[in-house]
This record gives sequence, C-alpha cells and structure tokens, in this order.
Amino acid sequence: MKKGFLEKNSAQSDEKTTLFKVLSRREDLFLRVDNSLLPKLEDDAKLKKMLDTLLRKRSKANRREIINITQHNYRIFL
Repeated sequence: MKKGFLEKNSAQSDEKTTLFKVLSRREDLFLRVDNSLLPKLEDDAKLKKMLDTLLRKRSKANRREIINITQHNYRIFL
C-alpha cells in the first residue's frame, strides 16, 4: 500500500501487523495495522477519513503515538 500520506516502516513490521508512519511535520504518529485489513484500506477515502478522525481526537500534549488498528476497532473508526 503506497499512499502519499503514509510511509511503510518494514523494520518494525511483523507477520501479523504492518507499521506505517503518518507523514506530518508536527508530530510522530504511527499506525500499526493488521495485515488482514490492508486490502480494506486500499480505498483512499476511507483511510483519509480514519486519519482525520484520529488526528482530530489526539491530545495536543502527546507528540509521539502508535495507534493499533485491529479488526474490532476498524469498525469503530469508520
């Protein structure tokens, strides 16, 4: 999955999850996505909506965060 606003971090990925860095100047936000959900996130509109929601609800004091996206909370995000 190659998106203009995500960068895959293969060094910290494993067989169950893939780690992506959200390209942002202000903070370090990482998404740890289950590999079973990667085909569902190919749609740019769904992924952008999810990221907008995550960035809006983040604490301003928190500069670095890893967010896990599993099968359960994927339904909550959308």
